[in-house]
Amino acid sequence: MNLWDYYRILGVKQNATDDEIRKAYRRKAMEYHPDRNSSPDSQEMFIRITEAYEYLISHPYRRNITEEEVRRNYQAWIDYRREEARKRAEAYARASYAEFRKSPIYKSTTVIDGTIVFLGLILATMVIFTTIYGYIYRMKVADSPKEEPSITLAAVSLIIGISYMIISVIYLSAWIAQQKKKRRISEDGAQKEDKESV
Repeated sequence: MNLWDYYRILGVKQNATDDEIRKAYRRKAMEYHPDRNSSPDSQEMFIRITEAYEYLISHPYRRNITEEEVRRNYQAWIDYRREEARKRAEAYARASYAEFRKSPIYKSTTVIDGTIVFLGLILATMVIFTTIYGYIYRMKVADSPKEEPSITLAAVSLIIGISYMIISVIYLSAWIAQQKKKRRISEDGAQKEDKESV
């Protein structure tokens, strides 16, 4: 298979980002893993999509290396990566889907979207604020004990809002760690390029 076949197998465009490749791989892996798909060609298809994912995620044209290095090592790199990706894909195909989900390759497909994290924080804040403000407002306008709001309902709403806030903060910290890792990788690549140019 060549580079364009790998993009086609995963169903992504040739200029796809790493996140798009990860999402496509996760979707295809879930569909074709032999533990979840009983068709006779599912194992071979799973091996191909895993090989394609590993190849595309670590392809030299997607990284910061010089043209000379690419020319000098390209064919050896292609052969090595292709063979290694195929070996791992075969091992993943033999594993159960539950074991496969614990593998480093599957875990590497997790993408945390910053927009969703911030929307979660905003929604949690709104639930908490609305619960507290609504309870206080209803207490002020109530003319009789029957019109007073339910403390149980207010407590449940507040617990839901706080729980959602905690989950959002956990995802926010994971997103920040992911951004730092991406920044560190790009800085390391730039430093390596600077050293090579000297």
